[in-house]
Amino acid sequence: MEAHTRMTWISRTLRFVVLPAACLLFAAAAHAGAVDPWDGSVHTDLTFYGWLPGVDGDLRFELPNGGRAETKSSNNILDKLEGALMVQTVVRQGDWAFFGDLDWVKFGDQKGRFTRIGGDAVGADLNLDTRWNIKGGMLTMAAMYTLGHGPWGSADFLFGGRYLWIKSNLNWDLTATGNDGFQIDNSGHVAGNSHITDAVIGLRGRVNLGDGNWYVPYYVDVGAGSDNTTAEAIVGVGYGFDWGGIAVTWRHTSYSQTKDTALIRRIAFDGPAFALTWQF
Repeated sequence: MEAHTRMTWISRTLRFVVLPAACLLFAAAAHAGAVDPWDGSVHTDLTFYGWLPGVDGDLRFELPNGGRAETKSSNNILDKLEGALMVQTVVRQGDWAFFGDLDWVKFGDQKGRFTRIGGDAVGADLNLDTRWNIKGGMLTMAAMYTLGHGPWGSADFLFGGRYLWIKSNLNWDLTATGNDGFQIDNSGHVAGNSHITDAVIGLRGRVNLGDGNWYVPYYVDVGAGSDNTTAEAIVGVGYGFDWGGIAVTWRHTSYSQTKDTALIRRIAFDGPAFALTWQF
């Protein structure tokens, strides 16, 4: 089992990170000459990265009989990750810049458990396990203004918006008996989706280490909408070249909604990311 898990991790890493990064690395290697992003000309950073998150969430589903159910999932990194696509860009002229980040992920056959059905809490002695999949995309677009830069690194203030789209399908086949008091059949399938738009503010930049080739990239933001909040944080270590840089980071993104009928009660994505940035 351990060998199978290790091979699965290697396979997914090759699919989502190593192979695309290697292709871009060879293409970028031909680019020479260090870029000064603050020289007044228009410069672009293009980053392709693989984010390999685990998902931990509480979701709400509307049942066919008109009731409502809540299910909880908690999984390890890479568990059931079936697809991922991420790209990021920064277009800068002087102290002003545009920031864009697009993410798409898909998880399948997630393990979960009903925690509340029709308003009634589910006791721990009942085996009300579920299986659900989830897929969706997240787009962040923002303007940035440089607060400072120098040999120590850089810091940009960020303000803009983030859009999240999530679709989830829930399946269950209950093995518990005596659940007639709950508003749910012994087996079934429901689906839900959510579209969330938030205003966000944050900080983005890097802290140079030593001679400046090694650096610590960082990103943090918070946001809110009409009935939800969101937060994101990224930190790691990178190495710079004349043509750009490579970095390994840890990324956390979370959402919560207060509306009773919303699909998402709370959801968080956590995991490592491997990035390749090309500057020109």
